[in-house]
Amino acid sequence: MKPQAIIFQKIIKAGSLSLALLVFSWLATNGQVTRLKPSVYNNYIKSGSTVKIQTLEGERIRKTDTSVVNNIQLPANKKNIIKYENKIAVLEGGSMQKFRDAAKTNTTDEEIKVLPELHIEPDSGQAEPIAYRIAFTSLQPLRYNDSLKKFSAKLAFLLMNESGDNTAHIEPVKIEVNSDEVTFINPGSFEINHLSIPSSYVELSADNVNDSASIKIITVSNPSGYITYLKVKPTLELFSNRDNMQGLGIQQIPIAVSFSGSKSFDSVSVIFSPEKGTVSPNPLKMKYNETATAYLRSEGMGKSLLTATTNSIKSNPLTFTYTFPWPFLLATILGGLAGSFIKQNSKSTRKKITSKVILVGIVTGFIGAAAYYVLGINLLGLSFGAAFNEIAVFVISALFAYFGIMIIKPGTKE
Repeated sequence: MKPQAIIFQKIIKAGSLSLALLVFSWLATNGQVTRLKPSVYNNYIKSGSTVKIQTLEGERIRKTDTSVVNNIQLPANKKNIIKYENKIAVLEGGSMQKFRDAAKTNTTDEEIKVLPELHIEPDSGQAEPIAYRIAFTSLQPLRYNDSLKKFSAKLAFLLMNESGDNTAHIEPVKIEVNSDEVTFINPGSFEINHLSIPSSYVELSADNVNDSASIKIITVSNPSGYITYLKVKPTLELFSNRDNMQGLGIQQIPIAVSFSGSKSFDSVSVIFSPEKGTVSPNPLKMKYNETATAYLRSEGMGKSLLTATTNSIKSNPLTFTYTFPWPFLLATILGGLAGSFIKQNSKSTRKKITSKVILVGIVTGFIGAAAYYVLGINLLGLSFGAAFNEIAVFVISALFAYFGIMIIKPGTKE
């Protein structure tokens, strides 16, 4: 045999042997499978159900299979994600204690939710694969923040260990949070590279939300995202177009009352708590989806704080300053003088103006105006409705000085 032929045969044998070794190595690596203990998942994945198994390479899903949960076999030496549901669920009782131990919290069951993904990573020298899920809790509902003038909330995310050691090294898990209703989310995307605490926090704020706000949580396993809802705690708001009032019970102003964060048709009872003064009606019956009006009447002088509460919701405070009613007093004096002068110079009763006539007119005008505005009693017997301002007080005082207190007729102002 020629030397060239011998060399060619040796090359073929060497190439065949190398190819065989490569095939054997590939089969040895990829033919291996990892089996999960049922204790890792049997309290949240139904027996006999079909799950989706996603195999990752880097940060992308390279392969997707399905398997019956009773016979889950995972490719070895790769990260896998078992997707067992399509929606976020409340954390089940079997894993609740694990979460509390990991997060060192005593939050209630309703506050803790979990994504329907079981992440499995190679054992890294441990006796069993590392298995964990993505859990999150709302540290507070969307609650109105007076300083920000927005509804704000905070979410806390952590990787809850289902198997293995909390100190085990894992691949970073990327999470995105977005919403069409919540205008500010910080951070909008982040990653967690450790099991258990510390948690990763996401702050949210919104201008106008009602009852609940939808939030979308996106992962590599589910790019379309999972939808969850944050409860909105309604806020009780008080409004007034002024903060100064004439004191000593002389002035009464309207207070607008409304709720933000709810469109419910339920009725509630709002209870007002003024430091000084009175509010009517108190309590005030109203609905969440409407604006109502109450009336605050001054008392004494000085500063006064007004708040309201209903169903454990406390309103924003309003601060008022009650001042000495100089405008009212001056308007009644001038009105009494004017009424007395007109009465004494009318054709039917033309008489000389005396100090007694003036004094009687002023006192009569003051008593009539004060009774009308403070007590709601019409001592004149005429039918009129007058808003509280200096001109109205002047006119009413003049009418009382002119006609006198002829009829004592208690009742509300018309």
